[in-house]
Amino acid sequence: MSKRIQLKFKKMLKKAEFVHADLEYHEELVFEAKADFNEAFLDRVSGMSRRERKYWTRHLHTLNDERAKQLLQQAEEEKQKRIDAETDEDQTGVVKNKEVLMDAGTGEEFYLNPDEVDMPDNDKSGVIKKLYRKIANETHPDKLVASGFSQREVERKEQIFMKAKEAYERENWYLIYSIAIDLGISPGDIDDKHIDWIEEDVKLTMGRISRIGQLFVWVWYTSPDKQKEKVMDQYFKQVYKWEGKDF
Repeated sequence: MSKRIQLKFKKMLKKAEFVHADLEYHEELVFEAKADFNEAFLDRVSGMSRRERKYWTRHLHTLNDERAKQLLQQAEEEKQKRIDAETDEDQTGVVKNKEVLMDAGTGEEFYLNPDEVDMPDNDKSGVIKKLYRKIANETHPDKLVASGFSQREVERKEQIFMKAKEAYERENWYLIYSIAIDLGISPGDIDDKHIDWIEEDVKLTMGRISRIGQLFVWVWYTSPDKQKEKVMDQYFKQVYKWEGKDF
């Protein structure tokens, strides 16, 4: 690794670490925000007059019927996408070792000796999958059952596996790399493409932070008390198409 790549890679790692810490902050705090927001929402509904509550209930039933149809249509579309994806799935991987584990969340089967699976080293998805399988070889719950580890160590490794699984599903090379390093797994030689992958991961992570920041619950939670009422009014208007004037 050249000095230029080494320094740039180190810089991007620090940036990625900061951005992921910020995402963790947002994801943890948004749970509290949702709880407080839901309480304020229920207070608003319970504070309606009897007549307003009557029209609100009727309006809600109508709205739910429309959303139920939309959700059913979305479910059918997603089902068809999964069928199409399974049909088009590439079956050309060369596998020598037949030791297979199944991902409990997705049902996907994967092999535990990724070095014997034909994957290009310059393909982000392939490299991530290879590292993920190496991590799974040490942390997958099925591998830990008969390992003799203490319960505490089993739980720790299961948490690592779940974190790696999420990183794999999101194709986040930085997280997969970090987990591999923590486990003493070599990620291979670092070059410019890995720096580009971290930059991509940082942009995607910043996008997730931005989406949380745009949630009604977040805007309401972080607004001054005197502005919270206006945010709640806007929530009723945009989400429920309700302005409280139709009665």
